[in-house]
Parts: sequence; structure tokens; C-alpha cells
Amino acid sequence: MLRGVVVSLLCLLALPSAAQYNIKKMMEEGRRTLDQGYYVTSMQIFSRIVGLKPNLYEAWYLMALSKYRLEDYKGADDDCRRALNLQPYIADIYELYGMTNIRLERYDSAVTAYTHAIDIMPDNRDYWFNRAYCLYQIGDSKTALQQLAYILKRWKSFDAAAQLRSDILAGRKPKQQPVKSNTPPIYQLPSLRIDNNQNPMKNKPILRLSQ
Repeated sequence: MLRGVVVSLLCLLALPSAAQYNIKKMMEEGRRTLDQGYYVTSMQIFSRIVGLKPNLYEAWYLMALSKYRLEDYKGADDDCRRALNLQPYIADIYELYGMTNIRLERYDSAVTAYTHAIDIMPDNRDYWFNRAYCLYQIGDSKTALQQLAYILKRWKSFDAAAQLRSDILAGRKPKQQPVKSNTPPIYQLPSLRIDNNQNPMKNKPILRLSQ
């Protein structure tokens, strides 16, 4: 009888490890299908993961990315919010949230998202450009031009910024669209594996996301 009790206890202790292993395998499968372009499948996998482990911000983020690729921008927006509520210190998530809001033509929310992203990664010129683009879209041409002047001073050969500045000065619709960062696939970036104990934004106030 004692042996049976011991075996039962060992099985119970092994359950969390087994569940963690299954989630890890599911995450790997989700990333693989996302990378291969099977967005519906990857979305379903990440949906199952967040059902099992709702505090896993990576799964919410990757599900948002799957929905974004499927042009479900409202769904991507909701999932980005869940990811940011769990982990508000990763620029990649703010970038996706910003691009989603641009697609939804919610440029004020996109400005907020790119402001966060710039706070975390101030050397990413695409974040600066996209924020300037969104500022122009909400009618703040003056601030957009100030931002573009800074961008062109810092990155002199940034043709997209020069074109946007020309469009704003001419009062015409921008020819240049928002740009995606020239980086590896978002879900493989090192910032998704950030060490919370060495958080670059640990002591900085967080802006409130627009509702």
C-alpha cells in the first residue's frame, strides 16, 4: 500500500513538468507553422496554449502575429493588448501593436505604441519614422516635421523620411507607407527572451494604451 502511495505522489509531482514540456513542444510547433506561412494553424495552436497557460505573453504575441498575417487586425489588436499587459517591456510587441493600429487607422494609438517602442529601442529609425507618419495622419504636421528633421539629421540617407517630409511640406497624401523594421522574423528576436532582472525599462513609467 505504501508503495502505491509513493508511486501516486511521484506521478502527481511529474504532472507540472509534463504539462510544461507539452507547452514547450506546442510553442515550437506554433513557431514552425507560423514561419511556414500556415497562419490559421499557428493561430489555433497559440489559442490552445493561452487556454492552458493564459499568463504566457509569448503565446499571446505570436497569436496576434498570426492574426495580423491573416488580416484580422481587430483580433491582433486584442491579443497585443493581452501580451503587453503581461510584458510591457518588449519593443517588438509595441511595434506589432503599432502596425495593427495603423491598419485600423487608429493613428493616435499607433503613436503611443511607437513612443513605447522608441523608449525601449531608441536607435530603431523605423520606429521614429512610423511615429512621424502617424503624427501626420492625425493632423499634427508641425510635430511630424520636427520628428523628421531629427530623423534626417541622425540618418541622412533615409529616403523614406525625406519623401514623407516632402509630402508634408507639399500638403499631399504620403506616398511612403509605414515601414517594417529590417530585422529577422519578429518571433525570433532576442528581445523576446529579455531577462526581467535586467529590464531596461524597469524604473520608467509606462504610458497608458488608448482604449
